[in-house]
Amino acid sequence: GFVVKGRSGNYTTAEDVLICTAWKKTSQDASVGSDQTVNTYWQHIKEYFDECNTSGHFRSSDSLRQRWST
Repeated sequence: GFVVKGRSGNYTTAEDVLICTAWKKTSQDASVGSDQTVNTYWQHIKEYFDECNTSGHFRSSDSLRQRWST
């Protein structure tokens, strides 16, 4: 793949798995609630992702959301 200058580059397999795990955890978390905005929802996913991410790459919630849609 190619790396876009100014970005962290391609996601690793571990990061892809972590996005899936974070999405699943957030979607099943009753305390988060289903009436939240999309931005809030992805902020919760990013918080979980950041806690568990060991890649050393910074990923914004928008970047995570775009990767998920891919």
